[in-house]
Amino acid sequence: MITLTSGLKAFYADGESDESVVAYEALTKKFEANRQQRKFVSQFIEIADNYPGQAGALSSLEWVLRYFRAGKECDLALTRLTKQHATSADLPSVFSRIGHNPSLEVGRFYDAVIKTNSHPHVLGEARYRLALYLTRQNQIAREIRGQPDKRDRYDLFYGKELTDHLVTNDLAQSRLRAIKMLNEIKDRYGEIKVFKGTLSDLATKELFHIEHLSVGGTVPEIIGEDINGEQFKLSDFRGKIVMIDFWADWCVACRSMYSFNRQLVQDMQGRPFVLVGINSDRNRQQTKKVVATQRLTWRSWWNGGSTRGPISTRWGVETWPVIYVVDENGLIHHKNIKGDSLRQAIETLVSDLEASKSTEAD
Repeated sequence: MITLTSGLKAFYADGESDESVVAYEALTKKFEANRQQRKFVSQFIEIADNYPGQAGALSSLEWVLRYFRAGKECDLALTRLTKQHATSADLPSVFSRIGHNPSLEVGRFYDAVIKTNSHPHVLGEARYRLALYLTRQNQIAREIRGQPDKRDRYDLFYGKELTDHLVTNDLAQSRLRAIKMLNEIKDRYGEIKVFKGTLSDLATKELFHIEHLSVGGTVPEIIGEDINGEQFKLSDFRGKIVMIDFWADWCVACRSMYSFNRQLVQDMQGRPFVLVGINSDRNRQQTKKVVATQRLTWRSWWNGGSTRGPISTRWGVETWPVIYVVDENGLIHHKNIKGDSLRQAIETLVSDLEASKSTEAD
């Protein structure tokens, strides 16, 4: 069943209803008997057009977002939300429907809410959602820019207007704007409770991700034992280009990188480059055998025998492998690129560092 928004619940609690509520409820009953989303989407949009700004209209647009998380139908609902409902107190449930949608209409919606809404819980959550949205856009933008030969595919999947924006958008400014939103939450809306804790908790976690785990940020320190029980730390390698590889032998994609990594380490011998890993296998002794038989000559931290070990948890790793490429100062330049793109990115950074050192020597 479709659940009622808080606005509709208020109508019924007061023993009242209006035409928009009646229209929404009637159409919902028809949908429940049929369950064909595309057959009904235009009718829910029509309710929103017929009763702009009213409770039934907001619920109708939320219905659209529930079944159409992206695409034309979603954008139609978002344009109406932006124009007619940006001041509503009942938007948090709408925010949850948008998810990871990078559409330009999503950004316009959040901007309108932040500009015009007067409800603290809405303003705080809108800032949090906007920060996530900007970070998501930056990730996609880097994917597109890193694969210019596949631009047509991105145009088809995301739409040309969005990909044009992502190709030309200032990623550094977008990143700074996300950080600004999160800091505003901590300063003004931190105590507001949401289902995952307080907004301050969420903002703090996301700030750490942006400032230390995303491109443009400085990687957090790693201090711990390697697979053989010897202590070392990530900052030992400052002054070199570092590739960080979260891997495990149970991970098929990780195993497929063994030969690539071996060749990379061999080719980079004598140059300012190092490959280090973080291993999340369960059996330490078995991992030692894998390292020996597969000739994995680079060092790896032991992640406590779990995917939820201290290093992967702090770094927010949820899928394997995860790859970072970090410069000589610990600044993240690339994340999760592979194959030829990874090799070329490392070669460029190493060559630039070598050139810089040569200039200093002269």
